[in-house]
Amino acid sequence: MIKFAKWIITLAITVSICTGCGDKMELDQLAVVVAIGIDQVEDSEDFEVSFQIINPHGASARVATEGGGSEDASVFTFTTRGKTLVEAVDLAKNIAPRRLFFSHMYYIIIGENFARETGINRVFDFVERDQQMRMQFLAFIAKDTTAKDMLSVFTPLDENPAKSVRDRVMVASGSLGISGHLTLADAIRAYVKEDHHPTLLGLRNISSENSDNTEVLSNIDEHSFSLDGLAVFKDDKLVDWMNTQESQGWVFLNNLVKDRTIFDTKCEGGYIGVRVHSLNETVKAAVKNGKPHFTISLTGKGYMLETSCDLDIGDPEDFKKIKEAVNDELRNEIQMAIDKSRELGFDVVGFSEWFHNQQPKKWKEWEGDWFHHLQEGEIVLNVDIDLTNTGMRFNSVNEAK
Repeated sequence: MIKFAKWIITLAITVSICTGCGDKMELDQLAVVVAIGIDQVEDSEDFEVSFQIINPHGASARVATEGGGSEDASVFTFTTRGKTLVEAVDLAKNIAPRRLFFSHMYYIIIGENFARETGINRVFDFVERDQQMRMQFLAFIAKDTTAKDMLSVFTPLDENPAKSVRDRVMVASGSLGISGHLTLADAIRAYVKEDHHPTLLGLRNISSENSDNTEVLSNIDEHSFSLDGLAVFKDDKLVDWMNTQESQGWVFLNNLVKDRTIFDTKCEGGYIGVRVHSLNETVKAAVKNGKPHFTISLTGKGYMLETSCDLDIGDPEDFKKIKEAVNDELRNEIQMAIDKSRELGFDVVGFSEWFHNQQPKKWKEWEGDWFHHLQEGEIVLNVDIDLTNTGMRFNSVNEAK
């Protein structure tokens, strides 16, 4: 028995020694991919995949050089082609001196032509099968350009362009005030749900010429990206874009607002700037007169940032006019998103999910022809944003004279 126990212990030690580090990969053997771009090659069946990877030498050089004076880029971008996406990734082995590592990706960007012609289902299939990709990275559509061009732009405020793009959504929120959602996983969930359609953020290049040169790192003027509305898909094909106001309305309807600044609400004699926060949304779905009926209520708080109005802020009636103007602005944006959905001819906003959850029996009856019923239905908007204060001052400078 003792001999048998010794044999078992010896065998266990031998196995652990032989297998413990057999598949390890050192850090200096990995190429950390922070962004991927996917394009359709013009007049070809080939796909073009662009990889943006961390350049350790460039990153360390910029940190070590006071003021960021080094001209070494912190990222390195290269492109491959293939009949399939996985072929393009495999061909990258002939270019990159290290093994591509995808677990720390910031985002994936898809060229507009690819999104319109091929469809993002090909991207879903490729990404979901890869064991390294965590699916929670952001997804963008390159507006009026290719993903390759977008990944070729250096940004001066952040040595890592991919991180700079990610921060626009996760930190700055952009003009949409979006709360950091719209990942590739969100698009996949919308695609597989019945009567849902993916919606992704658009990304536009606002750089001047030669922005693929590291010299732009010392000049902030016009070398960057801009969030530019929402790309609307029907099934997996890009069909249209929402403008800024329509996109803002869509964000409100889908309860994705982090905080939102309204700069151009018109009032008597000028404009108001207001920051809206603490937003709450409720949607009630019912059936009235044999048609869908939705009551959307949006409540929240806000405070004034600026005003050029010819109104006395200290007068309760005038202050009420300012509040009504802000509420009208938000109501108009939400209505524009609803009108865009009706114009496109399918449920972009997601009314089907509200109705399905609250009226399941009627949904089974109407689901086969849902949009027809939605077009005939009624949507009531109740917006009540309470302006709690006027910022750090009460009266305007002119009133203080």
